[in-house]
Amino acid sequence: MGQLIPEDFQLSSLKNEAERRVVEMFRDQLNDGWIIIPNVGLWEERRDRELDIVLVHHGFGVANIEIKAHRVEIRDGVWCGAGRPLEPQPDWQARTNAYALRDLLRGESESLQHLEVENGIALPNTEGMIGTLPPGLNRSQVLTATDLQDAEEAIERLMLSRTRNQALAGSAVEEIVRLLRPSAQFTWDPEARAIAARRRLDQICADQISVLERLDLNRRVAVTGSVGTGKTRLATSWARRAFARGERTLLTCYNEPLGADLRTRLPDDENLIIGAFLQLARSFAGMPQLDVPLDAGDEWWSFTAIGHLHRHWPSITDRFDSIVVDEAQDFSPAWIAWLTALLNPRGRLLLVADEAQDLYHRGFVVPSADDGWTRGELVTNCRNTFEIAKLLRRFLNGAPAPKRRPESLPIRWIAAGSIEEAVRAVRSELSRLLEREGRDPNGILVETVSSSLRPDFTRQSRARETIREQLGLVPWERGGQGSVVCENVHRAKGLESDTVLLVSETNDISDTLLYVGISRAVSELVIIGPQALARRLGLEE
Repeated sequence: MGQLIPEDFQLSSLKNEAERRVVEMFRDQLNDGWIIIPNVGLWEERRDRELDIVLVHHGFGVANIEIKAHRVEIRDGVWCGAGRPLEPQPDWQARTNAYALRDLLRGESESLQHLEVENGIALPNTEGMIGTLPPGLNRSQVLTATDLQDAEEAIERLMLSRTRNQALAGSAVEEIVRLLRPSAQFTWDPEARAIAARRRLDQICADQISVLERLDLNRRVAVTGSVGTGKTRLATSWARRAFARGERTLLTCYNEPLGADLRTRLPDDENLIIGAFLQLARSFAGMPQLDVPLDAGDEWWSFTAIGHLHRHWPSITDRFDSIVVDEAQDFSPAWIAWLTALLNPRGRLLLVADEAQDLYHRGFVVPSADDGWTRGELVTNCRNTFEIAKLLRRFLNGAPAPKRRPESLPIRWIAAGSIEEAVRAVRSELSRLLEREGRDPNGILVETVSSSLRPDFTRQSRARETIREQLGLVPWERGGQGSVVCENVHRAKGLESDTVLLVSETNDISDTLLYVGISRAVSELVIIGPQALARRLGLEE
């Protein structure tokens, strides 16, 4: 929803029903990056002006919208309503009021010296224009009742149709609101915006998964969904419901940081077993102990550890009434079969998965309804705010964002073609976030991503360690202690953060890695990498 200024503005104070209706449309349909200031008075030496609506947006700029309640048509270049010429003519009024607003703001603040103000005409009682628009008036500047059915699309089209508008710094947004509404309490606070965005996304997510929670009444359930659609929340809900029914329950995933996060979401109880698969599997009753060497790497985990589990799995005596697997695409079919063997008679196996996040290629295939599985799908991205979700959707085939979603802070790209340049960029961004804007370090994640040609992760681990060492960042295990976490994409998978700095030295990255890395960002995303990567994601300036 758009932000009315002041928040308690009384729509009943507007002089006619058409104005009230347009303000309501903007409030209900625009996203929360739009600031709506109705009924703005300007006092000049020669005349007083009353602007119907001023819109302000940090990314699009400022617009003056004049509202006409008439059913309007244009006859021989003259705007008419009820068969008579309108006085003043709407295009002249919108244009001159926009110029007056521009001149006022420029004259009152040095920081707004180059500000431009767009102008438009809203016609809530006119379905379609009759007649030819006057010269110099763009069709996007006229918002008919049909256009206003999708007010956000109409306003964005207006703001993008000409090249004069410009993005505004947060301080400039504050200054404009101060000048037009001196008594309003308004602060451009990125931290507060992130908190509000997360709160709204949480509600959208809760509404979406509520439809699929009761699928757990079936014995075999597989739910798929793109990034951010609420899979982990659904898995957590299934585990909580099974535990509440008195069932011995296992909730597992592959990624250790995600496993630890899942433990924080549910009660600590001996009948609720939660954690990363390879960690839990080594601790099941009946499984012989296997000590992990300090230098254990991918080869040790892939062969020694898995071989040990394969040999001794029949010895496990633990049994469960419900097993829930989050991020099931990280599991091999053999692992799924092993887990199935731990179910009590008539026990439930519940899977959530996103095949587009298959980083490990272990052969997982979504089970088929023909094989007796109940299938479901989560379809709406309710983790990422709009601009981030739009980037994922446009370039990486992510899920669509909900229509009424909170807005992201602007996505930024910083050029870096080497690890040295990347370190400097990360240092500069952390200075901005922590020192100048006072952000919470616990809400910031720095991710490194490796070349798609290096499946052993050596390159991204080296970048990660370099950034940690030079900037004093910490691994996930030490997060939450006032320090910024730096992890590679594989380790960060399944987690999320309000602000993400994604670092790559190369454009040679698979879409899957980009998809996973970018989607960790809830409200703010900064891409640090070469120009080819920015071009690939449509971020070139």
